[in-house]
Amino acid sequence: MNRKMGDHAVELALHGWAVFPLRGKVPAIAKKNGGNGVLDATTDVATVTMWWHRFPSANIGARVPNNLFVLDIDPRHDGAQSLRVLEVVNDPLPETLTVYSGRGDGGRHLFFLHPGGKLASTRLGDGLDVKTSAGYTVVPPSLHPDTGLPYVWEDRNPVAAPSWLVELLQPPRRTPPPMPRRSGPMSPYGASPADDYNERTSWADLLIPHGWECLDPNPDADGARWRHPAATSAVSATVRHNVLFVYSTNTEFVVTEPSDPHGVTKFRALAILEHNGDLSAAARSLREGSR
Repeated sequence: MNRKMGDHAVELALHGWAVFPLRGKVPAIAKKNGGNGVLDATTDVATVTMWWHRFPSANIGARVPNNLFVLDIDPRHDGAQSLRVLEVVNDPLPETLTVYSGRGDGGRHLFFLHPGGKLASTRLGDGLDVKTSAGYTVVPPSLHPDTGLPYVWEDRNPVAAPSWLVELLQPPRRTPPPMPRRSGPMSPYGASPADDYNERTSWADLLIPHGWECLDPNPDADGARWRHPAATSAVSATVRHNVLFVYSTNTEFVVTEPSDPHGVTKFRALAILEHNGDLSAAARSLREGSR
């Protein structure tokens, strides 16, 4: 048995991690030979020992434990950028158990305590994925098949994911169709043109005519991602609490800074896009349009 890799596989099994052998990053036991992929993963030491006698150079695959989930960050598909956007809008992720990929590009798996229920990666952004006990990860000291470099633990206890991440991981809910836009006076209760515009206008109404593209089904939902026509990154801005937070320097708006995370309201965006930033001119235009 390859003592180094096999000993690590046995040690993981003794600590309750269900493991199985990998050829590179795929199961070493092919389906045609009776393999069941992640379903083969076991904590049985005798079986693990036998596997690494049979596959002495195999990498280690570990099924994600039931009480954990993994946030998979893939820089090759803009995962680092997507995570930066989320952390600016919300808060930085806490330090937790982490595995760094042997690819050497900063790709990593963050292990968090599972909050319960189903999880989905739909709203996370490009290059970010979620893995649960239905899947597996490659764990140290496995060697990356492209670089030959080892995966590395950043050994910490897994912690709870922040509430904003748990919220984003909830499966998408069906949303009712938007209410028809109100006609007649701007507001019978004397609301300002800015407040009324913010309430009755969709981000799609405002941004799409200026070439922006929404990357999510609901353009006004928390976490909705928007891309500017001149953008060079996957995401230019996101919506949070009905305000637009901007991360691309190629847009008409001031970039949201981590030290001062303020966004742009719809009314202010209207003023910038259509009235050279003149708030009074934008308000006057709205009043005239309501007559």
